[in-house]
Amino acid sequence: MGKPSSRSAVFLDRVYIEQKIAELRTDILMALDAKTKELKARDDKIISLLEGIQPRESKPEKRSVQPVQERPSVPDEINWKVEMRRRVDKMVKEYPELYADFNTVLRRVYVKMRDVYGFVSEQAIKEYRNAHPGIERASCLDAVSDSPQWRSIFEPVLSNLEEDSRKEMERRRLAAEAEMGKTRQKIIQPLIEARGDKSNYGCATYTLVKGRLKKKGILYTNYEEGYRRDTGIKRHVSNGELIENIPALKREFAKAVGELLAEQKVVKHDEN
Repeated sequence: MGKPSSRSAVFLDRVYIEQKIAELRTDILMALDAKTKELKARDDKIISLLEGIQPRESKPEKRSVQPVQERPSVPDEINWKVEMRRRVDKMVKEYPELYADFNTVLRRVYVKMRDVYGFVSEQAIKEYRNAHPGIERASCLDAVSDSPQWRSIFEPVLSNLEEDSRKEMERRRLAAEAEMGKTRQKIIQPLIEARGDKSNYGCATYTLVKGRLKKKGILYTNYEEGYRRDTGIKRHVSNGELIENIPALKREFAKAVGELLAEQKVVKHDEN
């Protein structure tokens, strides 16, 4: 056999070296794996000792599913206050002739509560602050909303004010129409129709309006004397003639019709 060349010797040495490197890499990986298992076993033993339980095989950790927490409900007093604010804002928007702003309506309600139920706003606010020391500023509405007793009084008072406001605007509307020259028949006709009055020329409705005027201390006879004096008339004067020719009486007549018409609409709404 021929003597190996220097190139073949280098090739053999390189193959040998690569084999040894591969073996060394395998040994290192096996050693690291063994060390890792040893450390894990030690950690498991320590944890078991701390928990007071026997060592056990490690199992995949199960993640507990946390129940979805419900959002806390809004307190009743907050819902109530929001609703009252909405109603008051609506009144200011619908009846600007009666209420300049939000507080104008609230003052009317508080005055009624004071006069009828003995409500004292300053005392209510003081009690509210004592119950909630962390609150720096408090309104009367805050104090009312925090008290079931005052809430139960505030709401019906506000409801009555809403209804009174609607009636007042109806009275003003018809009074304005009377000023514009509407005849008494045109003024009262909507009320006759709303009542379904089938009497001759709405006689029953005229009697109803006359009764409402009398209840307010407005009598046709009181106007008749002045009318006769001013006109010199000696003959019989009908109530209709007085209404048509005395502007002040016509305005009161229109207001009474408007009030009764508003009440009639409420009755029909309740029946429906």
